[in-house]
Order: sequence, then structure tokens, then C-alpha cells
Amino acid sequence: MLPQVGSEVIVSCEPARARVVSVSARYITVEWPWSVVDNSSNFRWDGTFALPYGESSPEWVPYRLEPAPSELSAGDVCTVSIPPTRLHVGHCEAYDPPRSLGWAPAPTAGIYVMRPEDSDQEDAGCMLYLGGGDPIRVDPVEAELCPKQAE
Repeated sequence: MLPQVGSEVIVSCEPARARVVSVSARYITVEWPWSVVDNSSNFRWDGTFALPYGESSPEWVPYRLEPAPSELSAGDVCTVSIPPTRLHVGHCEAYDPPRSLGWAPAPTAGIYVMRPEDSDQEDAGCMLYLGGGDPIRVDPVEAELCPKQAE
């Protein structure tokens, strides 16, 4: 079940090992560990994902690399994950049939997420694809319980 637009969720993704393909001033590109190229798709994906990093990049994604991007070079092996992170849902969509984006397995849903402090900025987040290869977990934020009223 997809979260509602405007709700807050906890997003996480179990770590996986990935090889660094290239490093630039704004991006670190890795071989994406959870999907394979779908040659039957009309979209051409090369099996890599460019993650923004550093002060010069205006983009944001919840993925984290270990070791830190500043310590990595092409050919190094790193860990890619999303540590449990509280995020705001700006948009969500279901795909039936699964959406062909050039990788397999194809995702069955997508959610656009952003940091809660950026929720008023339309382009401050990123789209995460669900139901495909990435083992992304999305959990609702439990409503904080009100303390018992003094009797």
C-alpha cells in the first residue's frame, strides 16, 4: 500500500556492495547493486546510478555511501544503503503493469520523497522506485501518543 501524499514515512534500504565507476566534483557513479539491465526495454540504462554529493551539488538523495564519497575513487568498492530516514511524501504513483525504465525487475510504484524541512520546495527531493530490485522499505511514522490527561 502506497503512503498518502503529505504523510511522513521512515524510508530505509539494506546495504549492498557496489563498485565505483567514476567520481566527479558533484557525482559519484556506482554500478547499481540491486537491478540488472533490461535489454527488452525501450529505455537504455547502463547499470549505473549517479549519486550527488558535496557542497557543489544542489541535488539530494537519501542513499548513503560508506566509506564517504570523498574517500572513494573509480574501481573502489563501497556500500550503498538508506539508513532509516524520516521523509515527507510529495507524490506517489502505482504502475500496473510495472513501469519499464530500462532495468529489471521493473518497479510497481514510485514515491517522491523529501526531507521534512524541505517539504515546501517542489523540487527538493527524489523519486524512489518500489517493488523492483531495490529493497526499499517504507514504513508510516507512528502518530505520537498524547499523554494521559491528569484526572
